[in-house]
Amino acid sequence: MPVGLIVNPKSGKKSGYGLKLVQKLAGKPDVTVKVIERFGDVPAMMDDFARRKIDTLFISSGDGTIQGIQTDLAERGPFSELPRLCLLPHGTTNMTAADLGFAIRDISQQEQFIVSVANGHKPKDLRIRPTLKVVNPKHGGALHGMFLGTGAAWRGTSYCQTDIHKTGLKGNWANFATLSVALLKAAFLPRRPNDLSRIDRSYDMTIKAHDRTIASGGQTMYIASTLHKLILGTNPFWGGAEYPLRSTILPYPLPSIPRWSKTLLYGNEDRKVPPGCISFASPDVEITTDTPFVIDGEFFDPPENQPLRIETGPQFTYVCG
Repeated sequence: MPVGLIVNPKSGKKSGYGLKLVQKLAGKPDVTVKVIERFGDVPAMMDDFARRKIDTLFISSGDGTIQGIQTDLAERGPFSELPRLCLLPHGTTNMTAADLGFAIRDISQQEQFIVSVANGHKPKDLRIRPTLKVVNPKHGGALHGMFLGTGAAWRGTSYCQTDIHKTGLKGNWANFATLSVALLKAAFLPRRPNDLSRIDRSYDMTIKAHDRTIASGGQTMYIASTLHKLILGTNPFWGGAEYPLRSTILPYPLPSIPRWSKTLLYGNEDRKVPPGCISFASPDVEITTDTPFVIDGEFFDPPENQPLRIETGPQFTYVCG
């Protein structure tokens, strides 16, 4: 069956993993390879993959490129039936691939697997998951990703990309450094709700779901995801999973970091949490805030004079092994 590989060579600070894979696949029948030079070329690439009836699309990139490809596939609909996606974690941040990506990291084994699928091998580990759809960002159309955050999640991601990555750290090490800085400041420095340099400050937001207000006023963070685990294997969601779209709100000020951080990040569905910490599942959410948001490592602004609307998007099938 025909398969495709799309590579973003700029992912992973030009680590070169994707281009090495391109070289290994040169001349292989039934494997169509495309390398992104400008992201504006992606729709035409998807159209060509669709004409070739690509069944499985391998993506060599980080989270941002995956989000862009999912958005194009979901919104324009170039395929009559969505192709299976196989996420190769070759980017600077690979949170989506950590949950839904291909399990083998070795480039040679990745090449062998791609060829085997093209020759008719049927993958055994397939996972079905819907996207998180952002309906109305301020600029542009709807977005389809797997993780959204505002408040400290937005500010922390920005800090990670501007301050931590330039030190040479990336991936889980960069995420760990960012989380450590935020938690240490929250634990040991005086509260400064209006200090714009602090990740752990107060952000004004109103969150609604199930036709009612869940939280309103100064909050530290709001996050939502359809992933089952986030950075560093964390699972900051609890209280039931009747819908795939799950949300968590952390209040301002944060509760005791030494006491509650492990429970909030790694507890089970029935975990005991401090007052003001809320987690819920719903088919859609509305957030009224002026704070920007991040979706899969990319930054956007909320709409003016109306709530930001988040919905459960279409289901994709991910090839994991």
